[in-house]
Amino acid sequence: MKIREMISQDLIAVARVNVDTFRETQSGIVPDQLINTLSYESAARRFQRLLDNEEQRSTIFVAEDCGAIVGYAMGGRAREPVAHYEGELYGIYILPQYHGTGVGRRLMSAMARYLTAQRIYSMFVVVFSANLPAIKFYEALGGKKCCDRTMALHGWNLKEAIYGWDSLNELCR
Repeated sequence: MKIREMISQDLIAVARVNVDTFRETQSGIVPDQLINTLSYESAARRFQRLLDNEEQRSTIFVAEDCGAIVGYAMGGRAREPVAHYEGELYGIYILPQYHGTGVGRRLMSAMARYLTAQRIYSMFVVVFSANLPAIKFYEALGGKKCCDRTMALHGWNLKEAIYGWDSLNELCR
């Protein structure tokens, strides 16, 4: 298993991981009508915009197994003010067959090291409140619940929880 920064040739593979993983892990949490609107093409465009935005000071790390992208983490400077956190994990997606293998921990560590190199020493992540496996993952890595909120998305109100790390030192290991 190799963890590295994403390159443009990874775009379609990362989009596939995003859409396929979201469909599988968010089913029953996010309305099917929203899940059914996801496409590889729109996801690839989103990732391309993130790669092109150098001012954001963000990056995407991929997990590669035998030449195949099996997961990714994206993050950077916080896109919105949340408490005192400077950085944000925009998302982490890992193919379900790789859950529990340590891939997520390695991606989180790579992101924490990247943020620290950017002089960003704390981080938060937003997660759907009903996504208990993700919440357990963040808590196991030392994330502390900061607050709850509701996000309005295409006419649906989805409950979210925000988890944060006051220091990225432990994650850097």
